[in-house]
Amino acid sequence: MDTAGCAVVTGAGSGIGRACAMRLSESGLALALLDANGEAAEKAAAELPAAAAFGVDVTDETQVADAVREAAQRFGAPKVLVNAAGIIVRKTLLESSVEEWRRVLDVNLTGYFILLRQVIPLMAAGGGGSIVQIASIAGHTGYGFSSYTAAKGGVLALTRQLAAELAKDGIRINSVSPGVVHSGLNRDTLSNSAIHAATVANTPLGRIGEPDDIARAVAFLASPDAGYVTGTDLVADGGMISTIHWGPAGDELHSFHTQER
Repeated sequence: MDTAGCAVVTGAGSGIGRACAMRLSESGLALALLDANGEAAEKAAAELPAAAAFGVDVTDETQVADAVREAAQRFGAPKVLVNAAGIIVRKTLLESSVEEWRRVLDVNLTGYFILLRQVIPLMAAGGGGSIVQIASIAGHTGYGFSSYTAAKGGVLALTRQLAAELAKDGIRINSVSPGVVHSGLNRDTLSNSAIHAATVANTPLGRIGEPDDIARAVAFLASPDAGYVTGTDLVADGGMISTIHWGPAGDELHSFHTQER
């Protein structure tokens, strides 16, 4: 058994999770790729020098426990955990059913909790490590979808809470809040030309994010370069929530000068 350790990544079959796995492989760690789509996880694993794929529902603690245990037996204790699995239901509060609300919270928040419960004891026993959780700008500002916003706000709060709890075990925990990124989660909305154009217009850097933009931030927080960083959130959104978006009125606002009297 290789005892160098591994990185556990959820949602690793596509999008941000997959990009994180690719980036983290550069650190020399083996990868345990967890995804509800086992075939997608297998395809991602085939592109990495040392990786194992697990078709896992992150809301099922037994499945998660089995996968984490097998990964640790094969590669050594987890040194990195990236919680990236997520779903979205694009409905307002009153449009959402109780079942939809529970499913979004279950995957996007309780799923993170389950991974933390299974990984932290092994990580602590192995001498510590780093956890990075994928939050969202939805946790910072109203994003239009109540269940998703609530779940991501919970990720931010949980990350802050755990920083002090885990420090004694040599474990750092941080989060990354992506803006709008080309991924499966946004494929439907970004295929709409009006939404696509509005997204670009409301992003100061003038483009939609790519999964690797987020993976680079995750890799930094997971690395020794961020060794004094814990309990914080890194927003990677091209500047979207850094400003008020005035639209066409912005030029008028910036050209207006009050007359002295």
